[in-house]
Amino acid sequence: MNTNFINCLYFTAALFFFSAFTAYGQQIETHADIDYANPNVSGVGSATVVYHLKSPLETTVLAELENYMESLDAITGVDINGSDISITFKEATTHKMIYLFIQRMEMYYIYKNPKAN
Repeated sequence: MNTNFINCLYFTAALFFFSAFTAYGQQIETHADIDYANPNVSGVGSATVVYHLKSPLETTVLAELENYMESLDAITGVDINGSDISITFKEATTHKMIYLFIQRMEMYYIYKNPKAN
């Protein structure tokens, strides 16, 4: 009984350390900046990024989108001209920096657009 308990402790410790090393390896895993690229975005590398819409948005959706973007601290200006949304950030951008922002913008405002469906 005593040796089984100690063997169980060794086995549990081995599983714990294996999962800990796996999690650490996932934390330090990096991807190239181009892996975060979005085909609708241009101007990455500068402070002004332009998102090119595939279809026009309703004016109410555009107004909500502009209010949302202007409420973020990292954005200094938003300009919407036709099918282009120009977003000016405080500093030069990378694909990785704006990836989650662009995803959230598409999910909340662009893909839910009634005109696009």
